[in-house]
Amino acid sequence: MYNKNDKEKYEQLINESPIFSLDKEKEKIAFMKERTKMIEHLYNYLLSVNCKKYKSYGYEITEVAIQCIKSFDSTKGEFLHYFNYVWKRKYSYIQLKKYQDNTYGGLHISENDMRNVYKYTKLVEKLGKDYELEKLYPKLSEAMQLPINKIRELVRLAYIRATGDNVTNEDGEEGDIIGGIPSNIDIEGMFINEENKKQVLDKIEKVFNSLQDRQKSLISDILTIKLWLDLDETDEKYSFINKDVIKEWKKSGVLPTQREIAGKYERNEASVSRTVKDFQKKLKKEL
Repeated sequence: MYNKNDKEKYEQLINESPIFSLDKEKEKIAFMKERTKMIEHLYNYLLSVNCKKYKSYGYEITEVAIQCIKSFDSTKGEFLHYFNYVWKRKYSYIQLKKYQDNTYGGLHISENDMRNVYKYTKLVEKLGKDYELEKLYPKLSEAMQLPINKIRELVRLAYIRATGDNVTNEDGEEGDIIGGIPSNIDIEGMFINEENKKQVLDKIEKVFNSLQDRQKSLISDILTIKLWLDLDETDEKYSFINKDVIKEWKKSGVLPTQREIAGKYERNEASVSRTVKDFQKKLKKEL
């Protein structure tokens, strides 16, 4: 049985490993020996974090460990942070695959469609109280920038997943598996994958407040449209949330697109994407 002391022990063994100071070619035997030790330490580290949750994933942990050792750049931070980040994403995909097999059977559902199902259900939660579903389709179509026939397909997929929405993990805890799918938008993905929402929001706030004033308006708009569907009204207290965007959302049920935001600031989408990437790099360091 693992305990807190075990976790600290394996953290130390990982952080103090000489593996990244060895030349893979000139010191091949020593490197392979340290690699074997590192894989074992990483496996035991995860078990010390949550033995029940991870003990059946020895092969997958080994696979991720080997890949991380191979691709790690020691000039870009601590190895354990990098490994944890990659493993969380891998674990999310494992759970997603299980969920797809159990819920959709042999029906292939793309990650993008799964993501849109998640957004659809969030939108219905916020918009659906005062609308019949048929009357809601045009608003959903506009809000998600998708044709109505695609919205109807998402409704069908959402119905299929309705009985499997909340899944129970190995710890007996319930959660929405679709909420754990990493998306193509890293900011959104980091937010959704993180268990402690307040901690992530606080870190986003910290990075946002470190920006120059001229950058804040654009980033605020982007963060608002990317995260608002996963936030509650109580989260409006954060300064990175654009209150005007939310006010318009409550009135019309429509959030602006990234293209519209780019036009608002007289910039092209590529320029906005670069700004967002710079922000998420800073955020990753905090996370």
